[in-house]
Amino acid sequence: MTALTYCPVCFKEIPSEKCICPFCMTDIRVWSRSTPYTSRLVHALENPHSEVRMGSILSLGRRGDLAADCPLADCALRWPTDVVQGLEIVRAIDLLPSSPERREALERLILHPSRPIRRAAEETLRGFEPSLRPTKQKL
Repeated sequence: MTALTYCPVCFKEIPSEKCICPFCMTDIRVWSRSTPYTSRLVHALENPHSEVRMGSILSLGRRGDLAADCPLADCALRWPTDVVQGLEIVRAIDLLPSSPERREALERLILHPSRPIRRAAEETLRGFEPSLRPTKQKL
């Protein structure tokens, strides 16, 4: 029996001894060596396996790469029923440096179909953006 693995580009199951994916024709070794690590993590956010996506989400948050914010939001919106993943995405975005893209990603997540994710995005945005913090009104 042949051991199986997944193509890192098209995510199809392939024999582990294959160097070129028979589905997308990618030379896996060349792709792995020539694609920057952050780009591979961002690409893995599209993987159909939630545990692979979660690994990328955690890594991208810890790395603090500015290129991760909008792809993370896209991932949460692509998999709207995975609430645990969506909440972890909000946490990962919270770890990223402040930027207009970070704000845009959180604003997009405020429109997420899941209430817990919307609330987490709102709280994160409020906590980091002084203009969105609730103010006490004088009577």
